[in-house]
Amino acid sequence: MGRRPAGDGEAGEDRRGGRSHRTAVCRRQAKGPGDGRFPPARGQGRPHPPGFPYRVGSQTKTMVATVLLQLVKEGRLGLDDKLAEVLPEATQQDLVERADEITVRQMIRHTSGIPDFFASGQFDDPFDFTTYYPPVDLVKASRKLHRTGEPGEKFSYSNTNYFLLGMIIEKVTGRSLSAELTQRLFVPLGMSHTYLTTKPPQGIKGPHGHGYYPDAAGKPRDVDRQNASFGGAAGGVISTAHDVSAFQRAFVQGKLLPSSLQQEVVPPPSGGGLCGSEPVVRASAGNGPGFLAVTYTSDDGRRQFAMSTTLKVKNEQAMAVGEAIDQAAKAVLCQEK
Repeated sequence: MGRRPAGDGEAGEDRRGGRSHRTAVCRRQAKGPGDGRFPPARGQGRPHPPGFPYRVGSQTKTMVATVLLQLVKEGRLGLDDKLAEVLPEATQQDLVERADEITVRQMIRHTSGIPDFFASGQFDDPFDFTTYYPPVDLVKASRKLHRTGEPGEKFSYSNTNYFLLGMIIEKVTGRSLSAELTQRLFVPLGMSHTYLTTKPPQGIKGPHGHGYYPDAAGKPRDVDRQNASFGGAAGGVISTAHDVSAFQRAFVQGKLLPSSLQQEVVPPPSGGGLCGSEPVVRASAGNGPGFLAVTYTSDDGRRQFAMSTTLKVKNEQAMAVGEAIDQAAKAVLCQEK
């Protein structure tokens, strides 16, 4: 997460273009981490086996939205409930402007007009691995910024929305967000290598790939530690290709939410995306300093491709990497004409 845990989003709009793509990495049998065949590959550019854990970035948002919508299904809150109603401290502590007008639905869809706290410039140091910023402090930082629009007016991607949704989940349930994700998603779906990170020094457990980010002199520095403060509900989940694919598969197959609520997170596809026509496949992506992770899932959940890559350049300079991942997914997922 570090600089921008949200990266390429989901939960309302996939900013990679709603790509449409079968399952490769997650379905292949392979030895896992620590079996002696795959030692950690620090800075040597070696491929990692499918069992290695990695940050999924903003793919976390779909998981958080799913938990919140399960609470909606249970009648514990409503999509049209106002932020001030479900999280009174938003107004009591003046955390969010116009909290009495902003709805839960708008935050899920990034149409609330609440600015992204990263735009404040207070959290631009990708090498600050240790300072803990509670979610409420991140939300406070966004309060100093100009709103991005009227409530419900337009889409404007903001990590602040999802930190607030995480706070709402904890308020409604009386339990931590991590506990709710584990109970409602990770355990039922057999995601035994998946967990949420929320504060330093939490990070990736076990052997895994390390990402790099250029310092002021342009020299790549290891940013594997990452500041988990900026992950949390916006992008703090650590997973594997197998586990994140299990979630995405269950999601598109309607096993987690009724279709009416599912469409609050991911609207119906408008075309074939990556493959041009059939199969219709969605891409869910996330990035941060030193990494880019994407999971492609067909609408029936039968075809998937999950990939994570480490980087040594700034994320905005990694377009070619994203294009290469698309091409890999296309080769695996798209039917030959």
